[in-house]
Amino acid sequence: MNNTRSVTLVPWKMFRQVLNDVHPISSGLEAMALKSTIDLTCNDYISNFEFDVFTRLFQPWSSLLRNWQILAVTHPGYVAFLTYDEVKARLQKYINKPGSYVFRLSCTRLGQWAIGYVTGDGDILQTIPQNKSLCQALLDGHREGFYLYPDGRNVNPDLSWAVDPTPEDHIKVTQEQYELYCEMGSTFQLCKICAEADKDVRIEPCGHLLCTPCLTSWQDSEGQGCPFCRAEIKGTEQIVVDPFDPKRSHKAGSLPVYSTEEEEEEVSLLIVFLIGK
Repeated sequence: MNNTRSVTLVPWKMFRQVLNDVHPISSGLEAMALKSTIDLTCNDYISNFEFDVFTRLFQPWSSLLRNWQILAVTHPGYVAFLTYDEVKARLQKYINKPGSYVFRLSCTRLGQWAIGYVTGDGDILQTIPQNKSLCQALLDGHREGFYLYPDGRNVNPDLSWAVDPTPEDHIKVTQEQYELYCEMGSTFQLCKICAEADKDVRIEPCGHLLCTPCLTSWQDSEGQGCPFCRAEIKGTEQIVVDPFDPKRSHKAGSLPVYSTEEEEEEVSLLIVFLIGK
């Protein structure tokens, strides 16, 4: 998609050709269905914004069209552009069938999903999954007994094969970082927001690290962007921070971590963040 990166709006035909080079589109019918999902304004043009929304919905990039086919083409629980009230009305007929659910594109948080479901108490709730793909959220919800019957149907598609287990990236703490944080009475791996849990998630593309509970709390409180630098969050990645051990040699191929200068910036940004709370 490099040759469209500097263009904010391209005709559908051009977009389809470029996308097909990366993610092959099998037929004209598939192309028409894809267009109906991406072209939110129905004007035969695709904008950077529309494609960004699409890629967020059907992440990860490596299996973008496969995920779209699984979720938006074949899954019986997909209800596209229904509103909050329309989802409640649709699920009302399954009020005596707990575990019935549907999912839609969130109207208030573009690029995110909203899942509506019937609880065991006969309530209809709607939730927006955080920090995980929709496939993973549906799998977790099925395992917990919340999402069992897509649009009231007895057969629930098995999505386990569509979730590729991705190994967590390991970030190794350098001696300089170890010494810097010792001077501050802390450790690199400790989340700088709660100062209780270890960092286990990296925000993309800014690269700041924190723990999952803090990120979830920040997003639930309508926080915009990264809690440190306010940069737009385009994705998150699970990580493991390996503490510094002077007796253990660092293995080749480990991910680079912040330099001392960047870590000082993180601490400064944290101070600004706390003052602004």
